[in-house]
Amino acid sequence: MTFKDLEFLLELSGVMKKDIEYILDFAKKNGIEKELIDDELGKLGYERILENESDDSWDDDDYGHVEKFPHRNKFSEDYD
Repeated sequence: MTFKDLEFLLELSGVMKKDIEYILDFAKKNGIEKELIDDELGKLGYERILENESDDSWDDDDYGHVEKFPHRNKFSEDYD
């Protein structure tokens, strides 16, 4: 996760701009440690945001096989 990713995630989660600046400064000093950043967010009164985010969340295959619909129309006779 980069600092831009962290900033975007914080904005998306509704963190106020002054708190985002504080968290980014904190992360620059201490590194992007999810647990530490979540602890700081907790001290500021926010919920834990990074705890549930995982770097490979887009790789999860929860949807299984997806079958596309054919492009041409078929009549009921074609299904017999």
